[in-house]
Amino acid sequence: MLSNPLFDVLRAYGTLQPPKSIRKEDITFNPLHSFLLDHILLSHHFEAFPPSKQYQSSFWRWAIDWLEELVADEARHILTETFDEIDERIYTHHIDLVQELSSHNLGAIPPSASYLTYLWPSEHPPAHPVYPGHANATLLESRTIIEGGTTGLRTWSASLVLAQYLLSSELVQGKRALELGCGVGFLGIVSATIQLEDAGRTSSLWLTDVHDPVLQRCEDNLRLPCNQSHKHPDLELRTFDWFDAADPQGSSFARALFDQAQPDVILGADVVYDPSIIPPLIDTLVLALARPNRGNRRKAYIALTQRNEETLLQFVRQAEERLSVEIVTTSLAADNIFTSSAELGQSASAQVVKIFKLQSTAV
Repeated sequence: MLSNPLFDVLRAYGTLQPPKSIRKEDITFNPLHSFLLDHILLSHHFEAFPPSKQYQSSFWRWAIDWLEELVADEARHILTETFDEIDERIYTHHIDLVQELSSHNLGAIPPSASYLTYLWPSEHPPAHPVYPGHANATLLESRTIIEGGTTGLRTWSASLVLAQYLLSSELVQGKRALELGCGVGFLGIVSATIQLEDAGRTSSLWLTDVHDPVLQRCEDNLRLPCNQSHKHPDLELRTFDWFDAADPQGSSFARALFDQAQPDVILGADVVYDPSIIPPLIDTLVLALARPNRGNRRKAYIALTQRNEETLLQFVRQAEERLSVEIVTTSLAADNIFTSSAELGQSASAQVVKIFKLQSTAV
């Protein structure tokens, strides 16, 4: 896919990419200035679902510096007495942000939750797209690693990679899909959007998580009017604890959940964050994949970021003892189409994400 430097700026703004890491491509003043006005500052979408004020302030300082550099460069090389000027609304917006933030003591306050907007090319974009020819997933996310005792209130690399895999395949179109550990709902929004684009086939989507506040945030995000997911006719959200799958009393609840959802495909991303969670996850997958659905073997697609090699190996070893396991793709997190931001301050190029396909060994 050819890079569009102006779209790359929009993508970076929507996903809160640090401004200093945004590449300043060879762009002249007028197209950059018009794009910043039309697609960011005056965008109805970003007015309704804006990035945090802290991020906006740093972004517009960076953008103003770039525009002023272009004006100065034009003055040096073009023999004319009139030069392009930066629209006063850009300066005013930045000044308002600085004044508002300076009135608060932000030194000891963690970053506030923020809307993030992820974009991807689509043959069926919404009626009022954030950017022409693109669909979007907009979510209110935490900007800290842990909030309320959980890491589930932000989107992680493996979700981005698995979402891109779903967009390039037909794993959820016309299928009954269920996600384990849905978090704030990024993968759910993308899956719902994919299913809605295939209006000719009936599909359903079940999203599960153990933390009620996370599940509530997920539902709020899926119901945002800017997300196509708010139109999905068969969308369910359920609290689900994987430890129930191994518990004699809880297993009946787990079986009832899978019997009701009747999933053809099970999804999970960044669900192996600690070795202690691996056994209940495997128990859950074994239970979920045990029965054929509509005569077909159920499949699970689990995307994991390789942060700790030993933890990943433990998952593979334990899964292979009870299930059929296949690596379907290995890629760098940086290769995703949604954002080039890196989680936890690491270099995105160093993050490897593997997607596993798991099935029951029973024929």
